[in-house]
Amino acid sequence: MSDPIIPPHPDAPLRQQAEQQLRSGTAQLSNAFTASADALGVLYRLSSAANTAGDGLKLLHELQIHQVELDLQLEQLQQNERECNHELACYRQFFELAPAGYFILSLDGLITACNAAAVRLFANEAQNRPEQLCGRALLSLFSAACRPMLSATLTRVQRNQQSATLMVSTDAATAQTLRLSAQLSPDHKAILIMLT
Repeated sequence: MSDPIIPPHPDAPLRQQAEQQLRSGTAQLSNAFTASADALGVLYRLSSAANTAGDGLKLLHELQIHQVELDLQLEQLQQNERECNHELACYRQFFELAPAGYFILSLDGLITACNAAAVRLFANEAQNRPEQLCGRALLSLFSAACRPMLSATLTRVQRNQQSATLMVSTDAATAQTLRLSAQLSPDHKAILIMLT
């Protein structure tokens, strides 16, 4: 065999775990990864000849270790995905059930999401359904007198990447004054509005 097999650094924790499982016989290889006929043919040819049998065994051992490592990585990825999905579901519930009204805006000021409390604040415009507010400009929900100040605040939040708070009046028939807080998202792609 012309190219020597160079194993990964022996201090790698995943490799150590894989080797330990192979030594103890506890490695449970999944069917997610299978050897091709060509790979098995190479192993057979190497193990058949006396002068390359040792290389064949080393290669087989390395392949087994890599397969166990891949299985361990797959198992960890699946666990991470389950945890992320659970956390996402929890945060969605927190958003939906929060007592304060929340809006998520695109950078051009359009509502992309809102919670039930926000819908209740603008019941006339939303007809008690969040999708009735999505796609609308946030400014359209407030009185004409508040719009310039609110527009300037949203622009300032985008540029300075700082939060801002101001008092605003709704444009609804039940004109109400609300405290509005605005915060740019960490990825700078959305603005979070909280109304109390």
